[in-house]
Amino acid sequence: MVDDLDDDEMCRSEARVREMTRWVKEALFGCFGGKEGRFIMVGNLISKNSVLQRIIDSDTVWTSTVYAIQPDGTPAWPECYTLEMLRSREQFMGYRSFQKEYMHNPVTEGAVFQERWIQFKRMLRPRHYESLVLYIDPSFKDSTKNDYKAAKLWGRPRPGLKSAKPTELHCLRAFVRQCSVGELVRWVYDLWASLPEDAAVAVYMEANFMQDTILDEFEREGAQRGYIVPVMPDRRKKPDKFARIEAVSPLWERGLVWYNEKLRNDTDMRTGIEQTLAFERGSRAHDDGPDADEGAIYKLQKQVREEHFTPRMGLREPPGQAW
Repeated sequence: MVDDLDDDEMCRSEARVREMTRWVKEALFGCFGGKEGRFIMVGNLISKNSVLQRIIDSDTVWTSTVYAIQPDGTPAWPECYTLEMLRSREQFMGYRSFQKEYMHNPVTEGAVFQERWIQFKRMLRPRHYESLVLYIDPSFKDSTKNDYKAAKLWGRPRPGLKSAKPTELHCLRAFVRQCSVGELVRWVYDLWASLPEDAAVAVYMEANFMQDTILDEFEREGAQRGYIVPVMPDRRKKPDKFARIEAVSPLWERGLVWYNEKLRNDTDMRTGIEQTLAFERGSRAHDDGPDADEGAIYKLQKQVREEHFTPRMGLREPPGQAW
């Protein structure tokens, strides 16, 4: 039996992992006598470059995977860990570390977004933004278990400001939680109520999510407050999610994206950033935060393109003639 063989230091070296895997398969496994036996390897999948991963990739082994938090949102070992205890650990450790240590989901840092691209500054007053967009990603299930629900408020500064360039994009507020639709809707209404009168915010939600159950939550909360937050459907035919989110990563790399300094230690803001840094193709990491970012940024950039578009009138070129 091999128990907890991999560690971070060894997993950083492909040569050491290859050498240790060879030792397990040759010197250790070779100890079986003529009566055969049972070979068991136990551990956390902390890296894709690990002995455990290479054993799993063998065609002749049977693999059983147990996640600390099961797909239905309950703890796998309730006698030892309560769900509240695991969530508390996740909050302290951070999204990426918890995924690696408890959920067998090793994340390659910097696969798409790098930590050095994350930067903070003081946000402007709402009236100093040329455009503000709140993008909501409520997920399909009205659940407090394994699905994240996200809402991100982004802004584009007005031209002519000394403290910000009009090409910058500011993430002012964030909501990234495993919660019910009702909690998300209440947060949206609280945010809307906190906005000054001179702030114009466009609120979008993907058209596929504009279901009766979600709209009912908005109407129910609006009936209690005496007004309805105007949510517009985003009818864009979205391409592949990975391609969409990867396409906006150069904005981070060029230093155009800034996060709210006042919310540097805010749980929702940190969870959204952790999901952004964990984003990579094929990963099981949640991507609701960066998906909402991409939706808001698309709307902001689309407004810029429309504002700078100058229509041109004239006769159409004759057929067959080069443009």
